[in-house]
Amino acid sequence: MASYHLRVKDDTKSGGKRISAKKHVDYIFREDGKSHADYINREGAQSERTDCVFKGSQLPKWAKGSAQKFFSAATRYEDKGNVRYREIELSLPNELSLEQNLEIVDRFIAEHLSNHYYAYAVHEKVGELSGERHPHVHIMFSERLIDDVEKISERPACKYFRRAAKPLKGEQVASFERRREHGAPKDKKWHNRKYLYEIRADFARIQNEVLARNGFSIRVDYRSLKAQQVEAEKNGDDFAANLYKRMPESYIGIIPAHEEDELSNGVKRYRKIIQDKQHFLFQDDMRKKTAQEDETKFLAKQAECAWLALSNSPAYKSANFEDETLNGLNQGILSGLAKIQKLKRKMIGFLDARERAHKEYLPTTDYQFILDYENKMRQCEDLERLSKDLIPPTGKYPEDFQAFQTIKCGIEKKISDLRSFLAQRNSQYWAILGKLEEPYRRKNVELVMHRLLQSDLDVLRDLKKTSTAVLKNIDSLKAKIEMKEMPKTMFTAREVRDHLFQQYRSLKKQREAAIDTCNCLMLKRILPTEAISIAKNFFVHDGFKKLHSEQEEYEKALEQYEHDVLEIHKREIFFKNVNWTNRGVKLLEQYYLTKEKIHLEETERRLSKTKIQLESELTRLENLCKTEDAQNKIAFLAASILHKNLKIAHEYEEAKKHVGDLYEKLQEAKKRFNAFDEGYRSLKQNRVYCVIQSESNSTKTSALKKNELAAIIADALLGETYAVPLVARFGDNNLEMDKDWEMMTEFDKDEIINRKMVREL
Repeated sequence: MASYHLRVKDDTKSGGKRISAKKHVDYIFREDGKSHADYINREGAQSERTDCVFKGSQLPKWAKGSAQKFFSAATRYEDKGNVRYREIELSLPNELSLEQNLEIVDRFIAEHLSNHYYAYAVHEKVGELSGERHPHVHIMFSERLIDDVEKISERPACKYFRRAAKPLKGEQVASFERRREHGAPKDKKWHNRKYLYEIRADFARIQNEVLARNGFSIRVDYRSLKAQQVEAEKNGDDFAANLYKRMPESYIGIIPAHEEDELSNGVKRYRKIIQDKQHFLFQDDMRKKTAQEDETKFLAKQAECAWLALSNSPAYKSANFEDETLNGLNQGILSGLAKIQKLKRKMIGFLDARERAHKEYLPTTDYQFILDYENKMRQCEDLERLSKDLIPPTGKYPEDFQAFQTIKCGIEKKISDLRSFLAQRNSQYWAILGKLEEPYRRKNVELVMHRLLQSDLDVLRDLKKTSTAVLKNIDSLKAKIEMKEMPKTMFTAREVRDHLFQQYRSLKKQREAAIDTCNCLMLKRILPTEAISIAKNFFVHDGFKKLHSEQEEYEKALEQYEHDVLEIHKREIFFKNVNWTNRGVKLLEQYYLTKEKIHLEETERRLSKTKIQLESELTRLENLCKTEDAQNKIAFLAASILHKNLKIAHEYEEAKKHVGDLYEKLQEAKKRFNAFDEGYRSLKQNRVYCVIQSESNSTKTSALKKNELAAIIADALLGETYAVPLVARFGDNNLEMDKDWEMMTEFDKDEIINRKMVREL
């Protein structure tokens, strides 16, 4: 994965002791390929090594493109004690291709080494400890600058590495001629510690920009583990803070890694511990983030459902939003819901983060295979669900049932083919998923997922806050628009009659509206036969649609032809019955009749030819749809059409059921009203009735609506046995309506029952 490594070295040992000139010359000029320049550029005996994938340089003409010749001259002509060369080692992201990594190298050199002679080589090998690709670059360069003198006319090697000319007394800068005879000046910035920090930061910036431009979300950081830990703790990133809470690895060279010494084995064990720690921290972090994501999505869904229920309620539809308070709450809800939709689109989510991480760390072919396999898997699940949810036709037409069976068989065939496809590729699918469980690839995927989901936290927090505010506003608005007066509990006989009539009218209107809705859904519903016709037309690329249009034109032309034939026939009869006195007029009329008959004969031949062509085209299209492969595809297309129409089909069935329920309620309301209206005049008009409930049923009965209370009183007055004990009456002359209630006496009950029996007789 992308990891940060930048190291600047010179021609001294790690302990600070300078290599002797003789040893250094021997090291540079060895014929056996052991010089440092040979190692970096894979020249001499080192040329047999195949891990050098690219070389580049900016050298003077006298070096003839040879880094060995240039740095050998530096060793020969530099003063004793001077630094002969510096080397920068840069680790490159293994996510990127060679061309993309060369962009990083070129940009780094352009910013920091453009005024120096340099040579570099990109090496790529498998890391001894990590097992990953390890692309890196060695850049060797001279501290001496390519000054204005050098740009105009290059110095020879013997002069370039001399001491730079110092200005004489009275000069601010040495003259051009004196500088030409002396060496190029050395750039002092390479001895400035602050500048080394700058190039570390620049190298990290360049890497991250190239990674981002090529679609990778991983980033490198040049800072110490401690600094990264402090920042993670400040940002509330527990995963990163715990991951950075570790000791940095010890640097080991090439030889120890090959020799499997105690240091390299210790580093391997330490890396294994860090990988296991990261995996444990990642799983814990994902559990928390997934729980937070699910909670936030649930709140957003709850807010949307609450708004849908409120906006469809009669209280909301009849509310007066000219009131500033109500309007403010309503606008706050609408703006909050719009913000929820916007935040939901911005939210990444666990599944999307995992898909992006897999895309970054799987080869393109493997990633495409995973997408295709999982797409087929979802397709198979959808078809199985569709096969289960399809509604069989309930009509009396056998062709609909036959079309339904055809579609059902087509779905089962498609499911069988998909299962066979998945079974054949199952082992390959799990093998690719197994690659993602390899330690180094799993580590990369986890880091990418964490980075994406960590950036998603602000969106989740904002979404949760907005959803909570919307729910609060919905509750406030609902409380304000649903404030009603205390429900009416006492009714006169006239009021009971009026409520029964209003209930009947209301149910009648509801049923009429439900019938309209049912008819509208019936027109939108697609039957199996229609689905097959649509699928056939789609299969032949709108061939049936074009044919149908041509048939309509043919029928119109045929209708016009038949009309013209009748007109000619009438004119012929008229011609025969007329007593022509003028022979010229007769001949002229006969000429026009003959001409029109010839035109009709041509029209008849053209229509006959068109009819044959249409029949031939219809036969061709039908034959195209009769092959086994075509029938399977048509059945699958028809199933897809029915699947898209499934919601409307379910709504239609529910609407039909609702119409039936309303019809039963309407008949019951009509029967109750007619029965009550028949004996209405025999009741005392000023007597008040009330539903009396016992203590155990007080909560249930108090929740009854006005129409339900009126219906119970009506049933009691009609002598229904369940209702009579529940209704009490108030005295005729007592105007205090809160006392002197009495339950109906047995005499009253008998009187009501007797009246009912008389009416029935």
